[in-house]
Amino acid sequence: MLRSLAMRSELLTLSGISHLTQQDGYLVQATPSEPDFWMGNQIILSDTDRNGAEAIALFERHFPQASHRAIVWDIPGLDPTSLRGRDALGAPLEGFDTMTLQGPLRDAPVPKGITLRPVVSEEDWRKAEALQAEIGQEEGRDPVSHAPYLARRNAGRRDQIAKGLGAWFGALDGDRIVAQMGMFHDAGIARYQAVETRASHRRRGICSALLRHAALWALQRAPDATVVIVAEADSDAGRLYRRMGFDHAETIYGVVRDGY
Repeated sequence: MLRSLAMRSELLTLSGISHLTQQDGYLVQATPSEPDFWMGNQIILSDTDRNGAEAIALFERHFPQASHRAIVWDIPGLDPTSLRGRDALGAPLEGFDTMTLQGPLRDAPVPKGITLRPVVSEEDWRKAEALQAEIGQEEGRDPVSHAPYLARRNAGRRDQIAKGLGAWFGALDGDRIVAQMGMFHDAGIARYQAVETRASHRRRGICSALLRHAALWALQRAPDATVVIVAEADSDAGRLYRRMGFDHAETIYGVVRDGY
């Protein structure tokens, strides 16, 4: 049903929360418990037959109450210039790079004073959500509008973790969570989620150590899984992932018009 590793791994991270409905030549992805999760409520196209205006019309038909717009082309290797009427999409077309672990996972020692462990307790999750809110503000999100999204997203994650589908990991400096990420997996795919580091603790090797910690946890449970992360391959984050043993596997394209 899904062609790209990006989308297959994304749906894996939303097991039991998000569902797909097959339509005539496209899929509708819906996450009823999280209506403000933009990329959890979107149209997934498998061809380039529809122009930009037609793609937006599809979204509006299936999500008439939505304040956002989200469409993804599940076509690895797509030439984005082949998409007709891109101006009608109302937001820039984005490339989503998928990187996979393509060799030995590099060593990454835990920096002095840092503890790596799962995020488990109510207090842990409160601190994790506070860091997410901080990163959101750094990225220009309105904190009041962003808070309900974070609360629902974390409630969904916690439900999945309780069912044994994944784990959330934090790097702590004293009692503060200074970096965090999720890891969800099945037998064939292990996918990172929401890799974040507090601005004051970047470029200290903390993220690398936590990436290794999460990957080893998943591979102990699913030794044959392909370890996947979606990130801009040529960004600072992408270069960090390359140093850890990841490399570019595919790119797909989509558009997200923010809802707030």
